[in-house]
Amino acid sequence: MLLRLHELSGDDTLLEHAATALRQDLRRCVIRPDCALEVNEGWRTMPYLAHGSVGIGLVLDQYLRHRADERFAEASAGIRRAARSPFYAQSGLFAGRAGIIAYLAATPDDTDLRRELAAQVGRLAWHALPYRDGTAFPGEQLLRLSMDLGTGTAGVLYALACARHDGPAVLPFLAPLPGAQRLPRGSGGDRIDRPAERR
Repeated sequence: MLLRLHELSGDDTLLEHAATALRQDLRRCVIRPDCALEVNEGWRTMPYLAHGSVGIGLVLDQYLRHRADERFAEASAGIRRAARSPFYAQSGLFAGRAGIIAYLAATPDDTDLRRELAAQVGRLAWHALPYRDGTAFPGEQLLRLSMDLGTGTAGVLYALACARHDGPAVLPFLAPLPGAQRLPRGSGGDRIDRPAERR
C-alpha cells in the first residue's frame, strides 16, 4: 500500500514507511542451512506467497526499484534461493508452487531465474489431476479439488499467465503502477480525488 501511494504522490516519506514495514517483516525471517531466507513460524519455516518469504520478496524487489538498500538486496537474494526448491507439497497461489511461479515471473530480466521459472512450471504436472474433460488442481491440504484463486486451479492459471505472457498478468494492487499520475506536491497530496460514486 505504501509503495502504491508513493508511486501516486511522489512522497518519499511513504517510501520510508514502506522500508520500516519491510524491516519488520524481515525480523520474522531466518536463514536456512541452504542460505534460503524464509519466514519463521516457530515450528517450521515458510517460503510461500501469502505467509512466507516470497510474499515479502515481491515487495522488496518493488522497493528496490525506487531506492537502493544493501540489506534488502541481500534479503532478496536469500528469498530467491527459497524459490528454487524442487518440492512444494501444494500447488496453490497462496501456499504452494503457483505462488512461487508468480514470484519468479515478476523478475523477467534475470536469465537464471527464467530457467528456474520454466522448471517450476514443468513441475506443476506433478499436481495436476484429470477433472471432467480437463485438468484441475487440489486445494488446501490436498483434501479435494479446488477451483478458487487462493488455493486452487484459478490461482494456478493466474501463475501460468504470469509465466507465459510477455505483458504483465497482475492482480490489482500487487504490481507497480505503470505511468501512475503523480499528484503535485503541496496540492493536497494526502488526498486523492475519487471519481463520483456510482449510484
